[in-house]
Order: sequence, then C-alpha cells, then structure tokens
Amino acid sequence: MIKGINNMNKKLLTTFLISAGLASGLAFNATQVNAAAIKGIVTTNKMARLYDENGKMAADRALAPNTPWITDTNSQLPDVGEAYRVSTHEFVKAEDVSFQHGHAASGVINTGANGALIYHYENGTYTASDSKLDANSKWQYSYTDENAGKTWYQVATNSWINSDDASTATTISNTGTAEISYAPDAGTDIWNGYGANKTVTGQKLANGSKWRFSQKVIDANGDAWYQIGTSQWISGYFTKITNGSFDEAAAKIWDPNYAALKVTKKTAIYSDSNYNSAGNKTMAEGSIVQVDSTVQTGNTIWYEMSEGGWLPSSATSTINAQRPTVALNGKTKAQAIDDVISTAKQQLGKPYVWNAKGPDSYDCSGLMQYVFRQATGQNIGSWTVPQETAGTKVSMNNLQRGDLVFWGPEGASYHVALYLGNNEYLNALRPGTNVKIDKISSSFEPSFGVRIFQ
Repeated sequence: MIKGINNMNKKLLTTFLISAGLASGLAFNATQVNAAAIKGIVTTNKMARLYDENGKMAADRALAPNTPWITDTNSQLPDVGEAYRVSTHEFVKAEDVSFQHGHAASGVINTGANGALIYHYENGTYTASDSKLDANSKWQYSYTDENAGKTWYQVATNSWINSDDASTATTISNTGTAEISYAPDAGTDIWNGYGANKTVTGQKLANGSKWRFSQKVIDANGDAWYQIGTSQWISGYFTKITNGSFDEAAAKIWDPNYAALKVTKKTAIYSDSNYNSAGNKTMAEGSIVQVDSTVQTGNTIWYEMSEGGWLPSSATSTINAQRPTVALNGKTKAQAIDDVISTAKQQLGKPYVWNAKGPDSYDCSGLMQYVFRQATGQNIGSWTVPQETAGTKVSMNNLQRGDLVFWGPEGASYHVALYLGNNEYLNALRPGTNVKIDKISSSFEPSFGVRIFQ
C-alpha cells in the first residue's frame, strides 16, 4: 500500500490499489475541457478505477473503498460520463464516489421565526426543495459553504440551509438594563452588529452608566451581546444586568457571564453572604434571577445577584444551562488539546490577580477563559460556574489531558485548573503566587472534572 502521496503533479504510483486518501494540501494544474470548477471531497463507495482525460482506464491503478479525495473539477469524459478529477490527469466515475462539497465544520444552527427552507446542492447550485425546518429549532451541522453571498450549513445528507433563514447565534427574549461595570478606564466599546461581523463605532460607554437593552444574543463563539440601539450592541463582559423580562426558557440558555436561579420560596434579599444581613426587600417565589458569584458558608451556598444582593441556596434551585459543544474547527481533538496545553504553559510565571483575565495576570477562571479563547477562539465562560457547564462532567478517576478540574460543589465551585495528565494541573492559585503546575494531592483534591472537547 502507498501512503503519504502529496504531490499531485506526479502520476499516482503504480500500485494497483491506492489506499491513502488525499484530503488536504493538494494542487491541480491542468484545465479540463467541458469541465465545471467545483471544490469538495469525493469518498469512494467501492474500489474506484481511474481514467485519464480521454476516458482511457488506467491498467494498474485504483482507489480503495471508503477513502476521501479532494476534487476540483466535475467533467464529462468520453465513454465514461460524469467524473471527478482527483489528480492532475486522473479521474473517477461519479457513480463510484459520493461528493461532499464545502468545509468540514461542526456546531449548532438556529432557525429563524419563519423556519428555514431546505436546499439541495448539485453542480455548484443550491436548489430549493419543498421541505422546511421548523421555526426556532436547533440543528447540528457538519459542513459549511460560502456561496452567492450567503453561508450554507449542511444539516443532513445534501440538505442545506442558509444564513438568510438561520444563525449560529442564539437570540434570547430578554429586556432590561445593563450597567457598565469593571470596564477599562476608557470604557467599553459600542459596536455596529455583534460577533464576527461587528464593526466598532468609535463610541464608548463609561463605568457606572446604565443602558436599556431590547435584546440579548449569544453568538457562535459563546459571547453575550446586548442591543442598546437600532444596530448598536455592547458586549456582556463588562455589565451588571437588571432584567425586565427574563423567563425560565431564557434562563436555560448558557451565558458566559452569569448563572441562573429559580426562587423556590419567598426569601429576604441579603446584603452579604450570611443570614445576619437581611434587608427589607424580598424575592417572590418563582422569580428567575441571574447570579455572577457564589460563596459557601457552612452548609449554605450563597449566590450574589447581578443587580446586587445575595440569596441563600435554601430558598433557590439552580437552572441547568449547558454550553453548546466547543467546536474543533477542523482540528482533531488531540490537536485542540495540544494547542490548549501549549497556550497554558506560555502563561507560567505570570502573577495571580483577582478578577484578572490576562494577558499579563490572571485569577483561576480568568486564566482558563484566556487559554481556551486563544487556542479555540471560543468563550468557555468568565467564571467557574459557567465553565462547569462548558462541557461534560467526568469523574476524577476518568480525567484526560485538557479537561478542567474544579474545587467545590457543583454550581458553587471556587477554583478551576487545567489537567495536564500524570496527576498534574496548571493553575493560578491565589494572591501572592504565579501561574504554576501543581500535583493533585489528598490535602487539596479537586471535586470533579469537565471535558470541554467531545
């Protein structure tokens, strides 16, 4: 068998059966007459014979079953019919392969209020079908494509929807007031749009200022955005939120900056994390609130509300909100883990500073957020509780490299680190220390792990 064939300007080697698929890094130089330029991958359904431009079969070469090959041309060959080019002068019959165009990708796409029309792809054209996906539904996609000014998402075999009807962002029915808090001295930016397509307006909002928002969105990278004008948006990163409308359905959507609670019985709102600090204000049974920090005192977990004040766990229940899977974006799981660990080790020796998010100093959760953002481009959460739900929980005896490890009870963890394997973890521990590698010990043992990459 021949493996590692990378130069497509050379003829395929004269072994009868070629088993190594050429799924990347290929170049095609010849131009075929009566050919349509395409871009994609063909996977052999069976042993596929090879043909030249004149339709002559290669006597001593074929492609093994179930192997992928890059193609750039769809042609009509004499006495062969439709064929795909897999090398400069080598073609396979269309009937011997399955064609997949676009780029491998994974994620969740959300249909709009009118649903999403399904299209089928053939010879460079998307054609609408009679089928439609339900409104406001979620679908896993496996390939994306850019065509006719739109982004296309494959949600089933040759079934595509486009960015006119769907978005990778999640729109949340939520209104209220955003108070700018903890922003740099210069303030936080106002943007035209949100996510990858945003543009800066040049305007900034100062700490302490309050702004009404009409909509909230979680974009494809896991970042929260609030709409404060017709097309003006602010990041949720430097905000304290007081909700006007915020129901349980909205609370079940993962947010990088907040966790959500449901009040199970009428309770006082406390000014601090202890029962001696009760004030005159109360929270009604059934209320849904957002919280941005937790403290455990004795057997009671205390939650600090975004708009101020504390609630005890004895009067509340947590609302589960799981982050959509962090995308590999074309990497293997092993490559993604290596990138995360490499990025983390580059932070060794930098000082611990409470609430610091890098790149010069960190607290524990700020370090994890920065590392995963740099390595994957995605937000796993700005503090420990959202980070708990950025992946799948695993037991301590099932840890793998690249997992997060947490100290404290679920929903109220107080420390997080990156597991490196061999009983070691990398972390920003406490004031007066620097980012370092420690060993798990019985005197300071994590409570549970979370696997980010599935």
